[in-house]
Amino acid sequence: MSEDNLSKYLAAWDKRFIHKNINSLKVPQDKIEAYKIQEDYEKYSDSDLFGWKIAASSIEGQKDIGVDGPIAGRLIKERYKETGNSVPLDKNQMKTVEAEFAFKLLNDIFPRSDKYSTDEVLESIHSVGPAIEIPDSRFSNFKNIGANLLIADNACAGDFVLSDVFITDFKSIDLKSFKVSCYKNNELAERGIGSNVLGDPIIALTWIINELSSLSITPKKNQIIMTGTCIKPLPVQAGDNIVMDFYDLGSVECMLV
Repeated sequence: MSEDNLSKYLAAWDKRFIHKNINSLKVPQDKIEAYKIQEDYEKYSDSDLFGWKIAASSIEGQKDIGVDGPIAGRLIKERYKETGNSVPLDKNQMKTVEAEFAFKLLNDIFPRSDKYSTDEVLESIHSVGPAIEIPDSRFSNFKNIGANLLIADNACAGDFVLSDVFITDFKSIDLKSFKVSCYKNNELAERGIGSNVLGDPIIALTWIINELSSLSITPKKNQIIMTGTCIKPLPVQAGDNIVMDFYDLGSVECMLV
């Protein structure tokens, strides 16, 4: 991958603009090459990697970006907002919000040849809390470009908002059956359930740990992993106030500007 080609991906990410000519980009031929491009978003950041996200972990999410399975992306700290803060929407072309479970890692999880089980992954989780993702793509035709380009586009990563409270005593909670309500401008706009996330947020969490392991990547202690939307992506516009109510886990909110 040439430096010029990488600079095009990074410039689009940094400046939040749309690639005008997809033919000018070298398209990754497989997911290994795509994730190598994605790695440069992390290197470009002024901070350590904040964490990871899963795109397309629900049927609705897969329909939304035109893939048939989940893909992993990096959470870059410059795109992080605390709950209650404003999030810019003017350069976001997707203009949707998603309600997600966010897990904080208790320890590093090192790559290995055998797959991790859900029980093993759970033992490496410190806490869980509510999150909002405001996804975006740097491609105007993101529904038709395929998984490899979407991975190179950082798996439709955009801005994300986290609750200021994470729960450590969560292992007795049935996240598969956990219900979530999304309010837009104080009105109920969507309902979701944990089973929308690959059948169970813990299954989704295990998927990404094993996906990263297969790529020889170590998720690090204190990093956050967002497991994908449990609601249908909700269309929004500037001026909307969004609250995701996760009930026993608390809530998270933002104002779109």
